[in-house]
Amino acid sequence: MWPEVEQAALKHRYELVLSGDKITKRLEVKNELDPTIWTLIQLNFLEISQCPLVETLSEDIGKLINLSTLTLTSNKLYKLPEQMKNLENMRHLNLSNNQLKTINEDFFLKLNHLETLNLSSNLLERLPPFSSENNKKLAIVNLSHNKLEMLPDFPEQLENLSQIDLSSNQFKDFPKTLLQINSLKILIIDSNQLTEIPSQLSQLNRLKEIRFKSNPLKDNRLKKLMEQDKFKAVLEYLAKQWNEQQKFITTTTTPKSLPAKQQEVNEEYQNKIEILHYDQPGDLKGRQITILPRVLNVRPHILCCIVRNIDLETPGNLKKFLNLQNELHDEICQKRTLATIGTHDLSLISGNLIYDARDPDEIGLVPLGKGPKLVSARDFYDQLCRDAEHERKLKKRNQLSGLNKYLTLLEDQHDFPCLSDQDRYVISLPPLTNAERSKLSPSSESILIEITSNHSMDICRRVMDLILQKMIEIKLGKTSKDSNIRQTLILQQTKVVDDKGQLKTTFPSRTDLHWNENSNLPILIERLTIEK
Repeated sequence: MWPEVEQAALKHRYELVLSGDKITKRLEVKNELDPTIWTLIQLNFLEISQCPLVETLSEDIGKLINLSTLTLTSNKLYKLPEQMKNLENMRHLNLSNNQLKTINEDFFLKLNHLETLNLSSNLLERLPPFSSENNKKLAIVNLSHNKLEMLPDFPEQLENLSQIDLSSNQFKDFPKTLLQINSLKILIIDSNQLTEIPSQLSQLNRLKEIRFKSNPLKDNRLKKLMEQDKFKAVLEYLAKQWNEQQKFITTTTTPKSLPAKQQEVNEEYQNKIEILHYDQPGDLKGRQITILPRVLNVRPHILCCIVRNIDLETPGNLKKFLNLQNELHDEICQKRTLATIGTHDLSLISGNLIYDARDPDEIGLVPLGKGPKLVSARDFYDQLCRDAEHERKLKKRNQLSGLNKYLTLLEDQHDFPCLSDQDRYVISLPPLTNAERSKLSPSSESILIEITSNHSMDICRRVMDLILQKMIEIKLGKTSKDSNIRQTLILQQTKVVDDKGQLKTTFPSRTDLHWNENSNLPILIERLTIEK
């Protein structure tokens, strides 16, 4: 038994620090931490640091149920024990300066008391999601010096989250999920690849310090203010941009209620989006998607939107829309590995929807474009894998082509994600296929757009934003009688709730569709409210 461990056991100490050369020398003799460490259940503080020979930890760490502070900095950890997620009393977790590339999807779900998280200086390319219910105490997050391009969803219920450091990563787009964190006071996102900073940041009332130096910003004025560390001036500049943008975004009960001056301003717009409330009076009501716990470990992120009065009847429009989906799947969705788009005829979907994960042998559907035969998800997936393997051998490749890499997302998965309607008909099996049952046709007038991802809610929002913008570009909106408006796209809100009925997301919400500051295609947004 190591002397430090022995003393902690004999004297019933609550803290144990193992750090530096003396620990490394012991590991050179026997490359294993003293297993007695994991029997010291009384510990509430454990530090194992500065030990480059420490690459893994025992699953027995899960027995240290009283740990409130765990510091594992400056080792060579490349993975975390599965049982670490069960340290429910953890308040401060420091995993900085290691070799971590991934973290299990359910890692944060039980860490109810977590307040500070330091994952800086690792090799992380993705981060698991936070829980809106169980991570409410989270206050400080340091993700600097990794390889992150996107963030998971940061739920707005993280009401204590005040400081985030994302510096020295690989963000090309600002993570929009941060725009809903009203408690944010300090945001650092230096040394990334950002070209734009959203003016909506100025609406985070508690934000006192923002840093985005060493980014290739297009706005030279904003870039100069930042390089001069003029935080107040930066926020004022963004606020001015925001206010100018809001001149062109109206909230009305009817289009006719626009003031005369506003109508004059609107003359420059040729495209309009009307947003109907979820509880719209009459027959036009939004749809609710209930997300069940089983899917959270498989493909946890889903975002939906209804588009009404879409023009797929004009010859060529349906083909243009389907080609658009293929284009987005190849580009922003990275061959479906980041996200998948599903589009459905709303009139063929019964009631509200359920997003679940089930045994693939028990999921039955008629895959889109594959004939009338009902097949199991397992059989369909196996056939896709056989076809992909046949193509690989035919082309004498060492690995699957980029088009087929999305199939690996379901490797070794016991359950497959699926979206079903009120009558239990499966309409989507992401990322594999939609169902023939809800197939679009030229006569489709209202559609449901579904974006799912195993990566983040941020990518779902980005894909949804892009597909809606592109729908305007290819003129799928209805032609307006208003001489100033070329076309109108009518959206209706959908809600995603958990199995307890608690709201997770609404789309589009008031924080969505703020495009005009970055868009070359000016779009008038009218958010139609319900008269009380």
